[in-house]
Amino acid sequence: MVSSVVVARTKSDGLEYLADAAPVAWTDASDHAQHFQNVRDATRCAMRLPSRFRAFALPVTDLAS
Repeated sequence: MVSSVVVARTKSDGLEYLADAAPVAWTDASDHAQHFQNVRDATRCAMRLPSRFRAFALPVTDLAS
């Protein structure tokens, strides 16, 4: 089951996630990513970023449950 959604983008060696701290900062660690309640909100955030970032919404599952 999907527990949250993050905004991600691809890079040459994997994925980067939109960080929680700054308006447009990227992190390699998914636990430091900004989490959204649903795909709609994450997609909306990704579409508002400058086009050079080419970001997308990525649903993530909670592995602890």
